[in-house]
Amino acid sequence: MAEYIEREAVLQILSDRNAPWDGYNAVKILPAADVLPIPDGGIGEVSDGYHTFNGLYYQRMVLFAALVKQNKDKSWKSLRHEDGELCFGGGWFIVGIDTPDGSYTYHYEDNFWSMFDCEELAVAPHWDGHTEKDVIRLLSLPDVQPVKHGGKWVNDIQCSNCGWYMEDDVTMSPMIVFFDYCPNCGAKMDSEKWMN
Repeated sequence: MAEYIEREAVLQILSDRNAPWDGYNAVKILPAADVLPIPDGGIGEVSDGYHTFNGLYYQRMVLFAALVKQNKDKSWKSLRHEDGELCFGGGWFIVGIDTPDGSYTYHYEDNFWSMFDCEELAVAPHWDGHTEKDVIRLLSLPDVQPVKHGGKWVNDIQCSNCGWYMEDDVTMSPMIVFFDYCPNCGAKMDSEKWMN
């Protein structure tokens, strides 16, 4: 791991060793860097002021577990990579979803195995070379399509996107329900509808 030294300490060392003047001046004009110590809990506890790395990784894991659960028929997990070797030598597993655009996977520690409700495989399927840039593949899953925009309520009761009639499907008591999307097709409405 890199070690850092304060500029004044470097200048003192150069001065003590009678370093050439140009070396002394070169250090003197180097731009300063803010270096923060690693927290006692390790690098995972480094924060951007709102979230730690550990917190963000945990959130990503929970969201992926929810996606896996929603797509059980396309999801799998294994303690072994396709070559039969334990993931990272043991203590880890791989979990993936086979999307229409290709598979996408993550590795997690064994203690999170039960969080992923999907088929268990003896070895993981062949890795197709996907990288973190391919996370966009997850949007190709049928139930994870991007939000459709541009819908409007026609006569305050019909979706302009799919034709769904609010009065046919919604039976509400005296509750007030706020619709800024169509409950049938998910289209985000340009106008909002309040219904008694």
